[in-house]
Amino acid sequence: MMQMKTLAVLACFMASGTTQASSATPKDVQAFIRNANACEHFAGEFDGSLSEKRQREIERSVVKHCQAAQKQLEQLSAKYKNDPRVSEIIRAQTNDSVTSFR
Repeated sequence: MMQMKTLAVLACFMASGTTQASSATPKDVQAFIRNANACEHFAGEFDGSLSEKRQREIERSVVKHCQAAQKQLEQLSAKYKNDPRVSEIIRAQTNDSVTSFR
């Protein structure tokens, strides 16, 4: 019984730590992460067997998210260059789709 209570308390601490870590990430960096992830996702969707309509939809999404992420990457890298913790978050979330976009 005591073990169950200990596990429950531990689970609560872990869950709250995850929330704090996310909320400790600046909102502009969170927006970059969302765009970088969407950029990578849509860039991976390209497939020559898709209909032209779907290919255009994907291309619009790639441009929207990759262009935004690339611009954010430049701005945020400069803004947080003296903050090693945030700089590492940015670096870890930067993917090839963002860096190689146009």
